[in-house]
Amino acid sequence: MDKEEKRNFIKKTESLVKPQDVTAISFLSSFSASLPKKTQHKFTESGKKKVPYMGFIVDPYSFFLSFKITDTSTAQDMLPEGYELAEASIFKSDEKYPMAIASVFTARTSGFIGTRVEFYIIARNKETGMLSWVICDYETNTNSYDPKNGFCGYTCDPALFAITYYGELMVDIRNPTKNKEFILSVDLTKQDSRQLDESLWIEGNFIVDYGGEIKSEFSEPFTLIFDSDMVKEAANIPLEQVSIKANSYLANIIDPFKPVNALIFPHSQHFIIRQDLQKYGVKNQQDLDSEIKTFLTRTGFKGMSGDDIKKPIYRMILISYLGLISTIVFLLILLFL
Repeated sequence: MDKEEKRNFIKKTESLVKPQDVTAISFLSSFSASLPKKTQHKFTESGKKKVPYMGFIVDPYSFFLSFKITDTSTAQDMLPEGYELAEASIFKSDEKYPMAIASVFTARTSGFIGTRVEFYIIARNKETGMLSWVICDYETNTNSYDPKNGFCGYTCDPALFAITYYGELMVDIRNPTKNKEFILSVDLTKQDSRQLDESLWIEGNFIVDYGGEIKSEFSEPFTLIFDSDMVKEAANIPLEQVSIKANSYLANIIDPFKPVNALIFPHSQHFIIRQDLQKYGVKNQQDLDSEIKTFLTRTGFKGMSGDDIKKPIYRMILISYLGLISTIVFLLILLFL
C-alpha cells in the first residue's frame, strides 16, 4: 500500500467504530449474558454472517512484556487441540524461546471500548505450520465476549492504564473476584526503536485462538487484517526501567516477575476482523494485501449496530406484554361469566 491507501485503510477502519452503537451493545449485552452459552454462541455466529467486518483499534501506547515459559508440559496442556508449543522471539534476530506474553492496552472496537490486559501463549498451528497467539486469560473494564464465558466483561476494578506527563507508564489491574493482580510501572524516558520478528508479529496474527482459562468447545480461531508496516518495529524498553509490583497471571508456567523483553507501540494500531473469512484464509503477505484491497473496495456491507440487539429484545418485551394483556383479558372474561 502507498501512503494514501494506508490513510484510507485507517479511515475506513475508524468508520466501523461508532460510539452510539457501542454504548447500546454494551448496555444490552447484559440481557444476552442471561441466555444459555450455546444460544449465545449461535447468536454470535449468526451475527458474523450478517456483519462481515469488525473494527479493532488499539490506541497509543500499547505495552507488551514477554516471558520465557519454564514449564513447557503445563503450557502445552493449556493449548487448544491442533496447536503445539513454539519458540519465538520478540525482536528480529534475537534468540527464540518458548514464550508467553502479557499485553495491556486501550481499545476502541465495533463492540466495546475500554481497557484490556491479555495473556498469551505463543504456539504453532499444526495444520498450517504458522505461529499463533493463543489468548489464555484476560481482564477488562468493559463488556466482552469469549467462547467459554459468552457475553461477559467488567472483570477488574481498578483498571488503571495511564502515562504521566513525566514519562511513567502506570498499570494497576485487579480482579477482586479471582484475587488476581497485574501492577507495574515503567520509565519510558529511555527507549530505542528495534525491528520486530515478522513470524511473530505478522504471521502470528493470522491465527488468534483461545486456550488456558478460556479454552472452550466453542473456540474458533480468527484472523487480524492490518497494515504489516504497523508492526515492523516498536520501542524497546530496557528491563531495568520496568518495575513489576504484582503479577498473578500464568504463574504456573513462567516466573511472573522476570520478563525477557518489554516494548511499547507509540502509535495507534488499526486492525479489522473479517468475520465471514474462510478458516485460515490468510497465510502470507499476498493474502493479507488481497484482504486489505477487498476491504477498501467493498461497499454497502452491514456494520455492527445496537439495533441488532435492541430489536430482538423489544420483540421479546412486546410478546411478553401482549401475553400479559391476553391473560388479564381472559381472567376478566372468566370473572364476568
